Amino acid sequence: MRKPSLLMVCCALTLTLVGCTTSNQNETEEAENKPAETEQRTEAPAETPKDTEDEVVEDAPTSEAEPPKEDEPAEEPAADEPETEEAPVAEAPPVEEPAQTPSEPLEQNGTANVKLDTLILVNKQIALPAGYKPKDLVTANIDFVDTATGERKMLRQEAARAIEKLMTGAKAANIELKGTSAFRSYDYQVQLFNNYVARDGKAQAMKYSAPPGHSEHQTGLAIDVSSASVGYQLTQSLEQTKEGKWLADNAHTYGFIVRYQRAYEAETGYMFEPWHLRYIGVEHATNVHKTNVPLERYLEQLMD
Repeated sequence: MRKPSLLMVCCALTLTLVGCTTSNQNETEEAENKPAETEQRTEAPAETPKDTEDEVVEDAPTSEAEPPKEDEPAEEPAADEPETEEAPVAEAPPVEEPAQTPSEPLEQNGTANVKLDTLILVNKQIALPAGYKPKDLVTANIDFVDTATGERKMLRQEAARAIEKLMTGAKAANIELKGTSAFRSYDYQVQLFNNYVARDGKAQAMKYSAPPGHSEHQTGLAIDVSSASVGYQLTQSLEQTKEGKWLADNAHTYGFIVRYQRAYEAETGYMFEPWHLRYIGVEHATNVHKTNVPLERYLEQLMD
């Protein structure tokens, strides 16, 4: 048998050494790779906080809702605002009717005394001051017929609030009413009255329409109302409807009187108008309703 040569021995030793080195390198690489895998496993949970953050974002409103508790003083003004807004409502009684007897004369040289405020008297003998127009006109928040536009939907503020309450009360009683005409300026009354005169003659027109300057509508305290039962017309047949009867029985509880009554046509100079409401305040309207007298006589008795 041939003995291995020195060269073969050297080659065998070299291969053995290379194999060991390779094995050690593999082990070293494996050892180095293990931390890498550990790091990857460590990074993987890092995605979990992202989900957690999403949940925190969803809960953020709850977390953000807490600071307002600390900042409550900052919200207190907002809480006070409703009280401030309600204050005027509580002061609404400034709209109270004067209970005392008027100390002012009803008229001076045929001109109405505007100082009487809601008790101002205007009729065929007493006219409003030239150019008179109330300063506190507001649009009444009620249903009007389509032909009522602009200023014809307006009343003095106190009367506007009162007609709103009347309409609310009517609806609660299943009574349907609409406004047809409220404020009328002097110029509008000129046009209206002249049209009536041209159609029916002055004598006839004077029975149902006021000459310019003598209309209660110009005071901002009068409004005509009607119902579907009479086609929203201004007709005496309204008296026979449930709407007309409700007005006759209840208008005074809201501060209005049916101004021109059938029994006093000769005294007022106007035909019976169950649609014409005049605001004078709850107390005075109730007294007029109880005594059943025209406004002229009531005011004269009140001041005697």
